[in-house]
Amino acid sequence: MYLDHLTEKAQQAHNWTSFNPDRIGKRIVDDYNAQLSADIEELQNAGIDPEVIEGYKNRYIALFSSWISAKSRCASSVITGGANFNVRRAEKANRSEENHYQLWQVWREKAKKAITRKAKEPKTYVSEIDRYRVELAAMQKNHELMKQGNKEIAKAIKEGRDISAYLMQTFGIEPHMIDWHMKFGFGLQNNSANMRRVQERIEMLEKKEQQRQESPEKEMQIEGGKIVLNYEIDRLQILFDAMPNAEMRDKLKRSGYKWSPKNTAWQRQLTPNAIWTTKRLFNLNQSTAQ
Repeated sequence: MYLDHLTEKAQQAHNWTSFNPDRIGKRIVDDYNAQLSADIEELQNAGIDPEVIEGYKNRYIALFSSWISAKSRCASSVITGGANFNVRRAEKANRSEENHYQLWQVWREKAKKAITRKAKEPKTYVSEIDRYRVELAAMQKNHELMKQGNKEIAKAIKEGRDISAYLMQTFGIEPHMIDWHMKFGFGLQNNSANMRRVQERIEMLEKKEQQRQESPEKEMQIEGGKIVLNYEIDRLQILFDAMPNAEMRDKLKRSGYKWSPKNTAWQRQLTPNAIWTTKRLFNLNQSTAQ
């Protein structure tokens, strides 16, 4: 496995903290072999490039090795004996070991999130429209199911029947909530409002997609760079030929812009207000886009 070559090092690291360092060292290697294997499987299932996974694996192993090295400097008076035991040095070594462990495990979680985030397909109007349509269809299906549930509840009350099994199997209602739902049923008002909100979002994105198709990308030239109306990713972007000075960076931030390392551009969401604000920032008239 990935960490087996560090087994002896892990065993030796426990010479001064355990009566059975071989067993403890082997167990630690096995435990973190399992953790690394699970991480690699998770990244593979997410469709991450094998070279990226290899880089993650190598960094994981290096941090594990560093932690083991820090652990080898720890000692316990139970093992070494109390005579001349340097308590202060032992405490310092324990803090170092804990810091190495935290650094490693915090890196692990952040690295996995960053890798999977970068691998995701960029959002586009089309992808967002498809996502919202799926969401709306699920909401509509659930709404109809809840309407049917209310009918079944009303009918059961009238006939004096117990429909607990139906409510638990169909809606996943916990037994202690059955009486509540029999009394109040399923609220539908919020469903309608949420479906209208999603439908409005779809219509707005469809308009933006139409604009994108008619003019995939417009540009406005400015001194030292250009402004790009990037409909594909729904961003208004400013690309400078060189890093803007501190005053300009401050103006950009106050105008709603953020720096995107991924796109190497200052950008904000593409809206009519964003275009108006940006033209005003650079003293451009309303007919400048081309």
